[in-house]
Amino acid sequence: MELKVEADRPSSERGDETMGAAATSTAAVGEAVRAPATKGVEDVFGGLTVGQLIAPGSVGCKLLLHYDLGDAASALHASGKTAAAVADGDGIVVGLLTENDVMRAFFEGALVTSRLDAWFDSGMARASDLAMRRLTVRPSTPLSEIAERMVSNALAGNCACHHVLVEDDAGHLWGVLSALDMVQALIRPETWADSSTPSNQKDCSKPGMKAPWATLSMSVKDVMKSRDDVFTCPPTNTMKEVLKVLLMTKQNSALVVDAHGIYGIVTPRDAVKAFADGEESSEIIADWLAKKQQASGPRLIESTASLADAAALMTANGVNHLVVVLPGTLEAVGTVSSLDLALCDKARTPLLRSTAQAAGPTVGELVSQQWHLTAVCNQGATLREAACLLFASGRTSTALALSDEAAPLRLLTENDIMRAYVYGWEPDATAESWLVAKLIPRCSIPQHVLVPPSVRLTEAAWLMLKAPKPGIDACHHLVVKGAKGSEGGWLGVFSALDLARGLAAIGSELEAARTGADQTRVRAAMKTLEVVPTCKPANTLRQAFSTLIDSRQNAALVTNDDGSHNLVTPRCCLQALAEGVSADCTVVDFYGPRGGPAEEALREVAPELPLLDAAAVMTERTLHHLVVMDPKTSRPMGVLSSLDVARAIASMQSQRPFASLGWLWACKGPSTCTVW
Repeated sequence: MELKVEADRPSSERGDETMGAAATSTAAVGEAVRAPATKGVEDVFGGLTVGQLIAPGSVGCKLLLHYDLGDAASALHASGKTAAAVADGDGIVVGLLTENDVMRAFFEGALVTSRLDAWFDSGMARASDLAMRRLTVRPSTPLSEIAERMVSNALAGNCACHHVLVEDDAGHLWGVLSALDMVQALIRPETWADSSTPSNQKDCSKPGMKAPWATLSMSVKDVMKSRDDVFTCPPTNTMKEVLKVLLMTKQNSALVVDAHGIYGIVTPRDAVKAFADGEESSEIIADWLAKKQQASGPRLIESTASLADAAALMTANGVNHLVVVLPGTLEAVGTVSSLDLALCDKARTPLLRSTAQAAGPTVGELVSQQWHLTAVCNQGATLREAACLLFASGRTSTALALSDEAAPLRLLTENDIMRAYVYGWEPDATAESWLVAKLIPRCSIPQHVLVPPSVRLTEAAWLMLKAPKPGIDACHHLVVKGAKGSEGGWLGVFSALDLARGLAAIGSELEAARTGADQTRVRAAMKTLEVVPTCKPANTLRQAFSTLIDSRQNAALVTNDDGSHNLVTPRCCLQALAEGVSADCTVVDFYGPRGGPAEEALREVAPELPLLDAAAVMTERTLHHLVVMDPKTSRPMGVLSSLDVARAIASMQSQRPFASLGWLWACKGPSTCTVW
């Protein structure tokens, strides 16, 4: 297959990585973003426009949807470009393929033979056709506006924030502009009249333009990311583990470091090269760096060097990132990227933005995929009928149709039915009469339970626990609002088990990592036996369920005389009510014909099982609770509930989203490092 690769610019002007400084990443811990320059501030680019920087038709690299990912990666690397326009069979641009796309495809285990159209259809592309409006500019657009656009795109979310697509007024492709192109604009002699003379001493050849001498005289230390803000990886990591750090933090460079010093720097360009060459992502990064052919020049610059020197070094060697060292030494004190230079205006001040990042599918998507999530219990249904519906469907709650026209739907949960059973209500009493009774104030839906369908999985977990309002109990259910909002328009009811289902169904390794569940083990999320309520085999069902109500737990451990164990949960109450079992029946008699050792073995999991796998067990077996077994004693050591799963991933919505990602904090490396 012949690829269209137009190397219209000399190799010295080609980029070698997709840019990504802490100044513009969307998920780095405690990072800062430079705010757009205020009106009236001097334009750092002297009024230069896109069209004055990129000649018409200088596409550089253009791909078609039927190309393979491997061929596309080779084309990017051969052209020296960090992004390429992707067109369909009619030549219409449908998106951008960036180095970060290739990096993620490499991380996700995509084959080099995978087609670009499949990649764009996967929803993982950073710049699909849906994002093109935000990324498209005209040749007349000032570069200063492009810089601000890149910041805005970074703030907006996971987009190709370091690139823009340039089209003329007729919609014809002009080219792709990157942050490195903008850095080159600062030092190109053909742009500025006299590169050795400040603009206030000599007029520029282009009217209205002033070379950015004041800005370029700033030193690298004024705009660099300090060593404390740079993520690192040990040399024993695999390539995939390093890429995970880059993707999770949305940074585009990481230092490979140990106590002996810095082995090298890894960027998306390295991922592109490795993917195009057919390298395995399981390769040790130190081994890969050792055999890597260094096509580019030095990547070191002293902290006291001017930004003009940094821009010149990046341009000359075709790199987007430099390691900053102390003058006269090899001690690294930070890194600087091309985007740092493009946004180096003194008027731009640090702007700390929220770090909370929602991850996973939306509750609306999950509700639409499960018919039983939208099931409604008919008006006039009895408690027994409601119990039968929930037990048969594997649900823990349902929408109940009421006779009140002002509020036709209400939430009925298994805990409601369990309370009615314990309090001695007749099975043939209507569920509506129970909800409106004075015994329990359930005549209206609490506002913190109502959520829009756009809420993502980690945010749903956070809302279940209601982190911002400590006085409100954790909730196992959320009502997904429809078009009518809270006034009766429901799409469905979303439970903690549905959250586990959503977690288990995530197909992207990166998206799973963003929930924090891929590294979290069952041991870290479970409730230990010290806080798990217990029941005796001789207790009646009423006593056992009363224990759950009093302890505000949904599982109690029962240890039988022969050493075996069972769990008593609200689901047991649904089964008892559906089958007409008396509340005075003992636990041992209830479980005798219903739950032998084989049944309980289905609940057992190991403490070191990844939380993702535990969620899969819950999903496959429709279980809200799992018993965690001690591998040494083969006895229970804790209980993991679906709400515990929610609790484990809910911290991703906190102000420190990596609180549940302890491994990432270790990626800060030693405080002082020396370049080998």
